[in-house]
Amino acid sequence: MKIIKNRVFKTLIVIFVLGFFLGIISFIFMKSNNSSIISYFESIKNDKFNYGFGLLNSIIYNYKYLIIIWILGIIFIFSIFVPFIELFRGISIGFTISLIIYTFNIKGLLISLILLFPCILINEIIYLLESFYSINMSLKLYNSFKNNKSITLKYYFKNYFYQFLIFLCVLFISSLFEVYITSNILKYVL
Repeated sequence: MKIIKNRVFKTLIVIFVLGFFLGIISFIFMKSNNSSIISYFESIKNDKFNYGFGLLNSIIYNYKYLIIIWILGIIFIFSIFVPFIELFRGISIGFTISLIIYTFNIKGLLISLILLFPCILINEIIYLLESFYSINMSLKLYNSFKNNKSITLKYYFKNYFYQFLIFLCVLFISSLFEVYITSNILKYVL
């Protein structure tokens, strides 16, 4: 696993973990309104969860970040914003998990674990990999322009596009799992 040993990838993981802890800390100081989280779990508990709408929301939410990160990799000047997306993702997950645990107490810990494994974990691995490839693509473009080297841009872009399509498919499967399997598991916990 060459990617895991890469300094850029390690930095992205550190940024995400830092964001996760910042999310927990921000929840401690803010104590956000938990009515939307309660209504979401109540709809699952009372069999009023709309699976089609939930799947559409999950796909849009998951694809949004992947597409933004992918585009930032193509426009190499803007790839500096990719670590900020990872930081934001970490903050939002840390905040949400803290909110669930605060709302449901001990049961919230179990709910958080069900939500984290495997869906959020897989999604975050995909976002970290896409962020790595995005920054890597930007660095290749930058170095080729800086050194006036002729690179086969078509080859790099083709590979970059194919891995993007693979990540889209994985996120789609993750969304299906999240909506149809995780929500049904949560019925028994709630």
